[in-house]
Amino acid sequence: MLRYAGWGLFIFLYTIGPLAFAEVLADRRRDQYPANFGYFVYPILIQIPGLGSASGAGGTFVNIAETDTDLTAFYLDGDFHAAGITALNMHLVPQRLIFDTAWYKYRVAYKHFERGINSNKDKYFYPEVEGDGGTAQLTLTFFDKRLDFYSRYGEQTYQINRIFSRSGSNEFQINDHRETTNQLLTLGMNIDLTDDRQDPRTGVRLEANRKERLDDVDPIYSTFIVYDTNLTFYIPIGSKDTWVWNFYRSSTRIKRQGSTNYDELQSRFGFNCSSIGDATAQAECNDSESQYISSIEANNRYGTASSLGGTQRLRSYSGGRFFAGESLFIGTEYRWNLTEEYTPMDWFFMRGYRTNMQISFFADAGSVSETSSGLTDKFKYSYGTSFRLLFEGTTLRADIAQGDEGTELILFIDYPFSLYSVDSPE
Repeated sequence: MLRYAGWGLFIFLYTIGPLAFAEVLADRRRDQYPANFGYFVYPILIQIPGLGSASGAGGTFVNIAETDTDLTAFYLDGDFHAAGITALNMHLVPQRLIFDTAWYKYRVAYKHFERGINSNKDKYFYPEVEGDGGTAQLTLTFFDKRLDFYSRYGEQTYQINRIFSRSGSNEFQINDHRETTNQLLTLGMNIDLTDDRQDPRTGVRLEANRKERLDDVDPIYSTFIVYDTNLTFYIPIGSKDTWVWNFYRSSTRIKRQGSTNYDELQSRFGFNCSSIGDATAQAECNDSESQYISSIEANNRYGTASSLGGTQRLRSYSGGRFFAGESLFIGTEYRWNLTEEYTPMDWFFMRGYRTNMQISFFADAGSVSETSSGLTDKFKYSYGTSFRLLFEGTTLRADIAQGDEGTELILFIDYPFSLYSVDSPE
């Protein structure tokens, strides 16, 4: 964590001058521990071509029982299954020591792409993964949530049941069905020198953490540490609007290297393609197996940093689309605030006090590489627009993002550019 102390000192000195005479900082910073109850419920529908669909619902409930505690829960079922619940902002020591926790259970098939920024968008398969897990976090906070230190423990138990081809028409059996348990410890800090925690208009925010596996990892896998640094500047434009710049870096350090022998990895993790009689299906199986084994080999050689794509960065690409040993991201968005008022809302699916309606225009650029020297060789880009509704400490957003692999519609909770979000429980 000492490597981040210099960053923190630099940002403090850089911003203390503007903060000293910007009266708006004191004027805008609202109560960081609100107690007005609100809720939002929403439908969920997931469809994977060739594999089926699942549907369900979710809900977020804020400031429960006139406290700062928030609760989010979701459930979906069908050809796939997932359920989860998070409870945030439970004060063990009022306004000083805060406890968060989450639990989730799933049986889903996700897109597994190749590693690297040059990976083929059409080269993927679907591992069906079944498991459950949970996280618990303690946060020590100071100065009205301007300085946080946290420790997060997560545990996940899972197994891969089978592999589906890209079309979903072929199913491959894997050699290794054993159950795996991962334990992850994250130590982090947050310096928030902005005028508001939820909806900043001016200032700067630094987030940094260190993630490390705690369990006795199977020696065939490498063990490594992931360092994430997230720096965001908020520049006021006029009396209400904001221009945001985000700089993000994720890197790895190998502690103990696992196997990089392809034959050994294939013997353990192969798909048993030789048992498939159809020549076309067998060729597709061999191709998917090669991609999977090569990914494990590269993970053991370089480690895997936090990925790009999804709800936070490079929003026109699927979640986890780009990953490798190192990742880099630069994003910017102009937030045009349409209203700023304290308006009650009491609809069937939503209740609370609306504090803002916002439209944003954004552009993202990101890259991944197995080594830091290759991070600037090639970038992927996204651009688009978003509508946000802020109420009772929660930001609801709908993003439409465009990139060279098409368009993505994102319906999500909270602003982008976060270091930790509910769809990334680690």
